[in-house]
Amino acid sequence: MPPTTQQPAAWPEGVIARYLTVGGATVDLMRSRAGITAVCRGCPVAHATRAFERAGSVRQDGGKRATEQAQEWAQTHAERCRAMPRPDSE
Repeated sequence: MPPTTQQPAAWPEGVIARYLTVGGATVDLMRSRAGITAVCRGCPVAHATRAFERAGSVRQDGGKRATEQAQEWAQTHAERCRAMPRPDSE
């Protein structure tokens, strides 16, 4: 029997990056009005970073630092989280 390869599921709308947790869930990064939000789909944890000033203007770096901070948080969380994916997470 030939080996089969499983195709990854399509990412939910709005997800700009995904990190796989130790338990098999994902940490999804999404843009929001204020910046970037990271949400763990295994445990009830989320993290938000601000990319925009209160007046609505983009910060000097165009939100790059907010994205980097969210990515760092998501990677660190994914390395430690052992929660399995919730049935309603996709």
